[in-house]
Amino acid sequence: MYPRPKTMLMMRFDYSGIPYQDVMTELMAFYDKDLHYADGRILGSMCTSPDSISREAHSLFMEANLGNPGLCAGTAEMERRVIEMLMDLLGMDTSLPGNENAGGQMMSGGTEANITALWIVRNLTGKKEVIFPESAHFSLFKAVDLLGMRPKLVPLTREYRADVQKIHELLGTNTAAIVGIAGTTELGQVDPIEEIGKLAGDHGISLHVDAAFGGFVLPFLDDFNEVFDFRAKGVDTMGVDPHKMGLATIPAGALLMRDSTVQQRIAVRSPYLTTEKNMSLSGTRNSASVAAAYAVMRGLGREGYRRVTERCMNNTRHLTRKLRKMGLEPVIEPKTNVLAVRMENPLDVVREMNRKGWVLSRATHPPSLRFVVMPHVSREQIDRMVEGLEEVI
Repeated sequence: MYPRPKTMLMMRFDYSGIPYQDVMTELMAFYDKDLHYADGRILGSMCTSPDSISREAHSLFMEANLGNPGLCAGTAEMERRVIEMLMDLLGMDTSLPGNENAGGQMMSGGTEANITALWIVRNLTGKKEVIFPESAHFSLFKAVDLLGMRPKLVPLTREYRADVQKIHELLGTNTAAIVGIAGTTELGQVDPIEEIGKLAGDHGISLHVDAAFGGFVLPFLDDFNEVFDFRAKGVDTMGVDPHKMGLATIPAGALLMRDSTVQQRIAVRSPYLTTEKNMSLSGTRNSASVAAAYAVMRGLGREGYRRVTERCMNNTRHLTRKLRKMGLEPVIEPKTNVLAVRMENPLDVVREMNRKGWVLSRATHPPSLRFVVMPHVSREQIDRMVEGLEEVI
């Protein structure tokens, strides 16, 4: 499964171990081979350096395992509170009548959230078709494959959003769910969630919103006025990743549910644990990141996140202006801190920039050079990167 490079000798498992300092020397050698967000040269990733308080919290709770929550009551309580804060952020007022069962669960990230949401709805409905846009994350294809479901792909409009009319045409008697995206991976675009939600609600079909990236961006944008969250009729579940713009440690994702009792449909007996049933895809759960998410959300608050997001958006606009001067036009005006500029052979440019030490990425629909302007990217680094890009182009 993990083939050895031809130049690498077989690593033997020493009988008696080696000294601590030797282990640390080896670790630092591996560490130095990694790329690090703090260097400011990664502009192709939706992750970033965790906030300092997030790191401290993570290290404090490394032995916690919410797969067996009776052993870690404090961590379990933190999970409930993180979910409550996320629900509040994303338009769910649990104090209102009818919202008493709203809840959720922390998990590894958007992939697990998407799989779990479709797992639940498959078991609830017994139906097998899932409608999602061509711009959806690859995890949706993983999900339908694992669950024995069938994808029905929605074409995009000229603005690279899901075409609601086409969704309507794809609806059928075997439709289990519709998925909308709030912050697409390639372009950062947002589907018309409110319109899709009305369609889903009118037909009694579940709508899942993949807001893995946008969930910690869109609520803090003063000029974004669309409803993309639980305020929209028909939205039943949402995925959001605190380990992206939420500045938590990796991995930290969440699945939020309008009615969390539906988790019973994926429950399995776990008699040897401290709970009778397990209702998650993972058995052992990385729970230190729950503490990390709690710490940074409490520490920054809404205003702190607003400042972080505003700085990223200002830098994104700065980069857009610089690229336009080079004759590179955005595919869409950035809705989030993701920017893609049209280019026939973006992979060639990505490779050349990698040789210069800059990590960019590409989008494929349409072919474009893609930048993600995360909190670790400064304006000065953007200017230096653009100088290198001018040489390459």
